[in-house]
Amino acid sequence: MRKPILLFILCTILLTGCWDSRNLEDLSLIIGLGLDKPENGKNLEISQQILIPRKISAQQSSSGDPTKISTTQGETVHQVFRTAALKNRPSFSQHLRVILMSKKLLSNDIQMDALLNQFVRDNGTRRSSHVFVVADKAKDILKISDEGDPASNVIYELTDNNKVTIRMMEAVTLGDVSKKMTAGDSFVIPRVGVQAGKIEVDGASVIKNKYWHADLSPGQVQAMNLFTGEVKGGVIDAQHDGELFSYEVYSSHKSIKTSYRDGKFKFVVNREVEGRLSEDWNPKENSFQDSYIKEIEEATKKQIQAQVTEFITLLQDDIKTDITGLGDQVRIHYPQQWRKISKKWDQVFSESDIEYHVKVIVRDFGTKGVTQ
Repeated sequence: MRKPILLFILCTILLTGCWDSRNLEDLSLIIGLGLDKPENGKNLEISQQILIPRKISAQQSSSGDPTKISTTQGETVHQVFRTAALKNRPSFSQHLRVILMSKKLLSNDIQMDALLNQFVRDNGTRRSSHVFVVADKAKDILKISDEGDPASNVIYELTDNNKVTIRMMEAVTLGDVSKKMTAGDSFVIPRVGVQAGKIEVDGASVIKNKYWHADLSPGQVQAMNLFTGEVKGGVIDAQHDGELFSYEVYSSHKSIKTSYRDGKFKFVVNREVEGRLSEDWNPKENSFQDSYIKEIEEATKKQIQAQVTEFITLLQDDIKTDITGLGDQVRIHYPQQWRKISKKWDQVFSESDIEYHVKVIVRDFGTKGVTQ
């Protein structure tokens, strides 16, 4: 008797299937969000880039964008999402790829942690979604497609290019931002812009005290990466004998020494860069000579040293903010001092001594080494 009963119970459980499943076509599949400050006095304007499933198959035979943009205004993020349900199907954010936040909104009277609070709390929002700052309206960026590829996909995939350019920082996720804000740290977020109708990653923005604080150009992002950031690849331009050349980075390693003396911190950052001479406009080039290669290494070293030194001065004298992670070195090596100064670290950072040394190695110079 027991076996039939157990079999009946087992069949009942299996036949229930996914009891809470929902048809994708009954949902608004959000792949991108744009947060702006509206002109009418309301707190928020949120633009949702919604993927329309029935358009995906149709896209195979056309170059149309399989998404639509829906914009709603309100006072809080959650209220805006509920208001959006008056004109769209219920939101489904587990496919969310990017969150764009306008500089104007982040410069206003609402802190960044308040703006992102609902996303962090919501179990349905991916903490791996990438966060960006935009100079103008986030809504306008989302409207740009690249031959049918939605803006959210274009922006998300562009971040992979930091493997081939030093002028782009690593992607920053919603989880990364949440951790930084919880710790009270200043940090930096990639910035997105438009050039000749095309979306591009255009430097970065500094977030301090949970508001927008300053912008960094792509060149300054390169200096930041060469200082204490990650360098996976890219090209550095410099001059030798008045002629341009390009140095392609293969690999890079850094070490940081931290010391504390007479109430002042000192950081010595050493970086080693290996790569190749990938382009040389010098009509007297002779890469087969060791002396010539040594001169290229020295010229590249001077270029990097000058860029990074200028960037350090910018951080300490103008921006007065640590976005380099040096504070983590103090927290690890000098925990007692860190507990005393953590809340005023940006000020202490601005008064610290920083040395930067770089070693450049040319491993090869391609298939051409001498100009006749």
